[in-house]
Amino acid sequence: MSGVYANNLTTVRNWEALRGSPVDVVVTFADRGSWETITHPWVGGSAEKFSTFNGTWVISQPFYPTGQGSLSACASGAYNSHWAEFGRWLVSKGRPATIIRLAWEFNGNWFDWSMRGNASGYASCFRQVVSAVRSTDPQARFDWTVNAHSTSPWDAYPGDAYVDIIGIDSYDQWPASTTEAKFDEQCNQAVGLCGIIRFARQHGKQFSVPEWGLVGRSDTEAGRAGQAGGDNPVYIKKMYETFRANADVLAYEAYFNDARAGNVHSSLMNPNENPNGAATYASLW
Repeated sequence: MSGVYANNLTTVRNWEALRGSPVDVVVTFADRGSWETITHPWVGGSAEKFSTFNGTWVISQPFYPTGQGSLSACASGAYNSHWAEFGRWLVSKGRPATIIRLAWEFNGNWFDWSMRGNASGYASCFRQVVSAVRSTDPQARFDWTVNAHSTSPWDAYPGDAYVDIIGIDSYDQWPASTTEAKFDEQCNQAVGLCGIIRFARQHGKQFSVPEWGLVGRSDTEAGRAGQAGGDNPVYIKKMYETFRANADVLAYEAYFNDARAGNVHSSLMNPNENPNGAATYASLW
């Protein structure tokens, strides 16, 4: 499956027009402010934004509302009733086979659910959530998504019985892939895209890339000056070639098109900030 991060169906249709081919997966994010918005995403009618979308939903979910939980409580099963309710919601919406991208990028330090030296607590919490959702929606699929080139994630792997898809968010940064050789070098790192594909194959799983894309400037907050590729068609081409070479185990990929002011991730559409990258993407997809 191939798609895009989107907040509404108009974005999906515009993306299809950009590349001249259908979108069959959309990556979304639940509001992390409360249990109500986690267990009933898009409450108040906005869920209907994607009700007519014939493809697959990918919903990015935290373990618990921001600032209102802990890995230890989650690992003990304290939140299981909430997650069972989320499973019921998916079934009620006719979306039981939705992919749940649970507590993604946990091997970084920017989310509440970061493993932060507690890999076993993260893995236990993941297992509790999966079991609770499956108790009411046995068709739900779970994506264990790491962040490329961050802390080693392997000790936090919940186990094959609790993971359906092994994912990685892999942008053109830290380091940038300005040549094919540089792409291959970073891709083959243990926590690079190619490393994740190898891990997925070893465990008999599909892999995903729920977030990927060009990066318009370096992330100065992380002190990584000069590590963003900008308008870089080499990266687009190499991502495409990697997807094609591993299509037998690719669950889905989704470009992260985000034109918000100040955002480091670069847009190919509305506005087109990267004409060379956009043209390459459109020709390949």
